[in-house]
Amino acid sequence: MDYDFTFVVTGATVDDQDAVDALRETCDALLARAGGVDLLSVSWPGDCAVQAALEAASAIRATVPRLRVCRLDRDLVGIHEIAERTGRSRQNVAQWVAGARKARGAPFPAPEGTVGRSQAWLWSEVNHWLAAHGLDDGAAHPTREEMAQIDVALAGRISLTFRFATTPGFKDGRQRVIDELRSRHISRFLTLLAGFDGTTDEHGNHVLVVADGREPARGVMECVARFPHDAVLVTDTDRFTVTVLSSRGPARSGRVVPVPASATVGEWLRLVRDHPRAAFAMETGDRRTEEPARIQWQMAIAA
Repeated sequence: MDYDFTFVVTGATVDDQDAVDALRETCDALLARAGGVDLLSVSWPGDCAVQAALEAASAIRATVPRLRVCRLDRDLVGIHEIAERTGRSRQNVAQWVAGARKARGAPFPAPEGTVGRSQAWLWSEVNHWLAAHGLDDGAAHPTREEMAQIDVALAGRISLTFRFATTPGFKDGRQRVIDELRSRHISRFLTLLAGFDGTTDEHGNHVLVVADGREPARGVMECVARFPHDAVLVTDTDRFTVTVLSSRGPARSGRVVPVPASATVGEWLRLVRDHPRAAFAMETGDRRTEEPARIQWQMAIAA
C-alpha cells in the first residue's frame, strides 16, 4: 500500500533547485513552502504507515543529506478546505459536521481545535469518514496514533528498513508480526532502537529482519549472516520477541551450539534462551557453517 505524507523539513527550501530536482527525481517528492514552513510531500509504499514513513524519511535524507525531516505536518482543514477537496459546497460540509446529512454510520470526526473562530479537523480523519460515503481522496494517510509514533521516531532520527529470508510461503506470518509490531509495540520498540548503534546500515537505517516463528531457521540465519553489521530479528514464538543478532566476532563464551537443520526460528530462539552467551551454527550433515549467526543480546518486549 502507498501512503501519502507531508513532512515538515529544514535544511533545504524551494529556492534550492538542486535539492528540488534531486528529491523529485529520486523520491518523486515535492518540496514546497506554506505558512513560513518548509514542507515535503511524498507517497511511499509499506506494510504499515510507520514503516513507510520511516523508509521515506531515510530515502529523503540519503538524497539530500543536509535536509532534516522533523515531523509530520498534521494537514488541518476547515469547512472551506473540505468543500474544495470534495467538490461539495460549504453548506453541504456544514451539514455533515452538524449531522444533518449522511447521519447514518459513524458521526463526523471531532475537530482538532479552532483557528480564530473556525473549527479545524485532521484531514486524515475527515478523509477516513468520507471513504464510507465514496468521497475520499483515494489516498492512504496515517492515523492519529501512527502520526505520534512517526514523530517520536523522527525526533530520535530512527529509520527502519525491513528484510526477510528468501524462504517462500511465510508472507502471511511475517505480516502478522509486522501488524503486531505496529499495533501493540511500536512506541516501546522505537525507544528500544534509540539505544542501539550497531544495527544500522550505511544509510543509517536500523535493519529489521522479520520472521514467522514457524519458518526455517536456516533462511533467517543466512539472511542475518549477509549483513556486515548487527541486525534486529523481530518475530513471534510463544511471545513477541526482539533479538539483536550478529555474525561478527567470536562467541563470548567460545562455544558454538549446533542448530538442527530442521529447526524453526522459534526452536532456534529457545536454544538462544538456554545458551545466552553462545554462538549458533546451522548443522549441515557432519559440518557446520563457517559463519554462524551469533547472538549479542536478546530482549522480549511483550508477552
